[in-house]
Amino acid sequence: MQSETLKRTIVPAFIAAGVCLFFQRSGIFSLLFLVPLGVVAYRYNFRAGWTAFLFAFAGNVVLAVEIAVVRKIPAAAIIWDLLYFSVMASIFTWITSPPPGFSWKVSGSMRLMIGSCLGALLFTGIFFRAASSPGFSAYLNSLINAVLSFYRSSGSDVVQNALLQSITAEAVLDFMKSIMLRGGSLISCVFLFFISRQISFFLARMFQRRKDPDTPGANTPGLSSLGFFHVAPSMIWVFSGSLLLVVLVRMVKLEVPEIILWNVLIFCVIMYFAQGLGILQFFLVRPRVTPFLKLLFVILFIILLFSPGINAVLLGGIVLLGIAENWVPLRVPKTNGPPSTPEAGDGEDGKM
Repeated sequence: MQSETLKRTIVPAFIAAGVCLFFQRSGIFSLLFLVPLGVVAYRYNFRAGWTAFLFAFAGNVVLAVEIAVVRKIPAAAIIWDLLYFSVMASIFTWITSPPPGFSWKVSGSMRLMIGSCLGALLFTGIFFRAASSPGFSAYLNSLINAVLSFYRSSGSDVVQNALLQSITAEAVLDFMKSIMLRGGSLISCVFLFFISRQISFFLARMFQRRKDPDTPGANTPGLSSLGFFHVAPSMIWVFSGSLLLVVLVRMVKLEVPEIILWNVLIFCVIMYFAQGLGILQFFLVRPRVTPFLKLLFVILFIILLFSPGINAVLLGGIVLLGIAENWVPLRVPKTNGPPSTPEAGDGEDGKM
């Protein structure tokens, strides 16, 4: 029993914690530091996922203190480093390793959105702290000067040169703060958690050797699929109300309510974007769609996604497609025989 626990919990958790800390300190792979924790959670079980987090948390504390002593870094910087790692890693572990039975009460998508909202609060605080430092302002100013020098040397016209002269570090910083407060932090956290979760699940399935109750195929069969994801119908009223109120409070220049409403609006947009992707995926996985057509669609989607201007239309169209399902049942399966039961993945990423 002890050898089995060591094999399925302690050893993989210890390895995952080490890889997590390596990624977090590497610089190149720092955006993937959550992936090892997710791989252990999906490949093994709830206990292994949280054990890996505890190992990573303890290791990060030791490394941070050691680096602070060697490099004589102020204690405040270490506290923020520890806070960021601890909060983001614990949130992601909760997303990928919910307590047994909890995943049926709060779906995986809702855990991801709740965790992203919590992470966005911390992310905003860290950004504003960094933006207030003289070093950040100096770096931003040097970066802007380098860009302006490049455009001046390329022979820009008089109007463009006048516009470039109006760009200052203070103006860019104010713009960045405005974006971060009005949904930028939330989008960043959603992107980080979602990409980390999907990569974790993919790697866990790739290293899966056999079916058992603790494998990803048994616990989260529908995680990688958005085809059954649905937004609650009442969300449309939240979306409509926040959109209208954003316009009204902007007209009367109430900044704090505007910031809150913008984040509510972005939250709704992300949910409808996920629903729109689910609709596209629902039609792509139909048997009548050949592998060639699927590949052609994916290639076309990637090309449009990286086409300036067109990508905005594409993303907006996916959001509108998700909104349209409030009135048009776009994912009604054809019943040519006895009714089929929903996939097990509905409990994880189904209607909220």
